[in-house]
Amino acid sequence: MNGAPPRPPRGLPFLLLALFVPLGLAALLFWLGGEYGRWNGLREDADRSFERRVLLIDILSQLRAAESSQRGYVITHDPEFTARYGEWHAHIEQAFANADRLYRDVPVQRAGFTGLHRLAKAKIAEMDEVLRLYATQGPEAARRRVTDGEGKRLMARLQHQLDMVIREEQRMGDARVIAYRSRTETLQRVMWILVAISSLSLAIALLGLWRQRLSQYQIELRGYAAAQRNETILDSTIDPIIIINPSGTIETINKAASKMLGYEPADLTRRDFDVISDIAPGVGSFLDRIGLVDGELKMPYWTDRQVRHHSGRLLPVDIALGLMPLPDGDHIVMSLRDIVQRKRIERLKDDLISTVSHELRTPLTSIVGALALLRLDTGNHLQEEQAGLVAIAENNAQRLIRLINDMLDIDRIDSGKLRMTLVPTDLHHVLMRACDDNGGLVHAAGATLHRAVADEPVMIQADEERLLQVVTNLLSNAVKAAPEGSKVTVGLRRSADGRRATVYVDDQGPGIPQEFRSRIFGRFERADADTAAPGTGLGLAIAREIVSQHGGELWFEDVAGGGTRFAFSLPVMLPVSIPRDRLTDRDGSASILICESNPAIARQLQSQLSEEGYACRVVTTARAARDAITANGYNLLLLDMALDDADAFHFAREVRRIEGPKELSILMVSTPAGDEAAPLSLDLVDWIDKPIDPSRLKAAIAASFRHSGIDRPTVLHLDDDQDTLEITASALKGIAYILKATTLAEARALLRVETPHLAILDVHLERGLGLDLLPDLVDEQGVAIPTIIYSAHDIDVEIAGQIDAILVKSRTSLPDLKATVRRVVATRHAKGAGDEGA
Repeated sequence: MNGAPPRPPRGLPFLLLALFVPLGLAALLFWLGGEYGRWNGLREDADRSFERRVLLIDILSQLRAAESSQRGYVITHDPEFTARYGEWHAHIEQAFANADRLYRDVPVQRAGFTGLHRLAKAKIAEMDEVLRLYATQGPEAARRRVTDGEGKRLMARLQHQLDMVIREEQRMGDARVIAYRSRTETLQRVMWILVAISSLSLAIALLGLWRQRLSQYQIELRGYAAAQRNETILDSTIDPIIIINPSGTIETINKAASKMLGYEPADLTRRDFDVISDIAPGVGSFLDRIGLVDGELKMPYWTDRQVRHHSGRLLPVDIALGLMPLPDGDHIVMSLRDIVQRKRIERLKDDLISTVSHELRTPLTSIVGALALLRLDTGNHLQEEQAGLVAIAENNAQRLIRLINDMLDIDRIDSGKLRMTLVPTDLHHVLMRACDDNGGLVHAAGATLHRAVADEPVMIQADEERLLQVVTNLLSNAVKAAPEGSKVTVGLRRSADGRRATVYVDDQGPGIPQEFRSRIFGRFERADADTAAPGTGLGLAIAREIVSQHGGELWFEDVAGGGTRFAFSLPVMLPVSIPRDRLTDRDGSASILICESNPAIARQLQSQLSEEGYACRVVTTARAARDAITANGYNLLLLDMALDDADAFHFAREVRRIEGPKELSILMVSTPAGDEAAPLSLDLVDWIDKPIDPSRLKAAIAASFRHSGIDRPTVLHLDDDQDTLEITASALKGIAYILKATTLAEARALLRVETPHLAILDVHLERGLGLDLLPDLVDEQGVAIPTIIYSAHDIDVEIAGQIDAILVKSRTSLPDLKATVRRVVATRHAKGAGDEGA
């Protein structure tokens, strides 16, 4: 900018002008008041001079009348003349008394008046003398006195003196008249000057007012033009717009709003906004209810709301709010977006997703289940090449399942329907599951998996399956980036104060490109094709949302020496005491403690048992096993005969003294040395030779749980997909009796002849809903039969309270289904035992 900044106005000149104007007007009024007083004084002096002259002339006339009455009496001796003379004599005295008062304030005329009064007294004395002579000496003497001329001379002198006084009065009167006229002319000039000044001021004021009015007109004209443009813009805008004043009443709406709502603009003007919407309920001012705080709107966007049409029907809209500060307060500019078409598209999308869920998840679940059973069933004795083909088919089916699940998860995130079921969960167990599930993937990529996880529980509030999904995603990304022969590390550490736990996955890859770092957690974001393996670009976005809903955060950082670390932290639960009479793990399923000194064998055992749906924990020493049993309690202990820190038999005897056979079964993983009766004396259920035969292990585990009182239940499985029924029956073979039904009618027919311990229901059937069977699922005592929902569709939270577990096809593996069945049956068994004890 050029030039000096504008100066603020000075207040002193305005103050002086504000003081001068009233003082000047006051002085002018004071002067005019004085002039008016003097003007009135001159006029009053002239009036008094005239009065004095009239009075003196009247005195002279009265003297002449008195003289005539005196002479008439002398001549006629008529007493009436004497009476008249007396009256005139009294009048003359009274007149002189009045005149004396008038001349007191006129010192200049006082001497002339005194001389006149003296001559009048002499004349009166002369007339009294004549009357006295008439009365004492007779008429003749009186006539002689009259005729001697003294009275005439006195009257002449009196007339002369009166003329002198009158002339002086006339002179003084003329002077006062001249002064009066001069004052009048001066006042006239002053008034003309004031009129001229006032006229000039009025002209200037009128000119200023005219210019102000002209300027105001131009401003109003520009405002009108701007209002016309704004109105044209509003009316040409396709989005309905409503302007609301601070009191919550509608000021104006555009044509689009009029068309949407069915109101004419005049119908809504000055009407309360609640007429068309309920987005600001409650009490208080409208601006407070709409969320205006410190000049800012807390929620400028309102999605999926409703407004009322003139006919009363509700219209779905998105609402955007804007603030328009005006002199009369803050106005709200509300823009409506008709989402009827969007809602229709969303319904179509939901229908498509439902179709994808059912039509893809169900067959994929059957494919993966069949391949898993084929791979795990050692009776087939698959050749290495055949086993490789099965593994390829299973891995690619799992990849397709992950793709479908990612697409469905991102849709649930968008719709706000992704919910977590947070329960106490061992984060150590989650990481071990993730490592076991993805060990083959890491090995297939030519890398090695390193577990930097201490052998101790870390309890958190979490949804285990969702958290497993996060770790699996991070491991999958690490495998993609890891070069052949490198190491992928999964680690767990606690903060110094023990309040948070951090999970990290490290790779030794090339790192994340700088240009990709800012958008790595975005949806459908992928690095350049030459630096990343194929994928949807959704995994990290979903993982961050899941971690966020667990109250944690997910981030990445560079690793010293090369590579990338992805990590997330979660709040840790405070330590609590765990009841010693617990027979199951944290989710209620049968739990197994593996005490094996050889890590490779321990991982093999854990992998095989996890595939069967058992919850397993591995320890490598007798001391760690003792602590785990004391802290948590387990259904089964798999005990290695060759422990490094204790004799296995002595340790088994010690455990048996503490734990009864019904609380803990012990299975020796080796051929006992020496006395073959030792297992019986220890109340062992079985022992298994090394190398371990999986089928032998499976049979021994089943026997151990029968030994613990957990019997094989009867399960009713309702599903309209025959392949799913067959795969599930094969997976649960040996641990449950299966009743199969493809329709509601078949299921009800089975319920009339058999009461199952457990029901597995698909929600969406070809005819009807599996949930319609819930009223029929009661036993002979009227108690609800435990129910598992096993469906290709995600289930609403409202339904969760009616059933015991929810499993989603393609998101749940067959081992998960087995574990859930065992958990529900174990819970029912424990409850029944408690009821009997009561």
